Amino acid sequence: MSDAQLEPEDRRKHLDFIQATITRMSAASTTTKSWMLPVVTATYGYALTQNSTSVALLGVAAVLLFAYLDANYLRQEKRFRRLYKAVAEGRDRIAVFSLNPDDVAPPDNGKSAEEWAGWMPRWINRFIPGPVVWASWAVGPFYVALVTVGVVIAIRSG
Repeated sequence: MSDAQLEPEDRRKHLDFIQATITRMSAASTTTKSWMLPVVTATYGYALTQNSTSVALLGVAAVLLFAYLDANYLRQEKRFRRLYKAVAEGRDRIAVFSLNPDDVAPPDNGKSAEEWAGWMPRWINRFIPGPVVWASWAVGPFYVALVTVGVVIAIRSG
């Protein structure tokens, strides 16, 4: 069925499916942060009280791991938002009820917002979110601040 023959109710249902996926990605991002905070608080607190550089660095490693997970959730959420917009606008001839964000044509500049500079192969973007994701207010400032605190604690403990 081409997009021109798509019933309005089918389009609404398709958008509901995409929105549910976006909501799950957002919830997963929040869950990542809620799991990270007690882990980091415990490691940084222990490192401060026991003057343990290795535990502080373990906390920094935990922050970096959680930052990577969170950035991936945000990258996926952005991809699904682009799919949602394309379906809502009725463009790109997306298959009915498709939940594949790769079905959306890239923006006019030939690169998606998540992709790095032209030198970065497309397959790497599947594993490493691009600078737009890392610099977003939900990832960059939040995790940079926590890594900075961990490094200061590690230096102070050493």
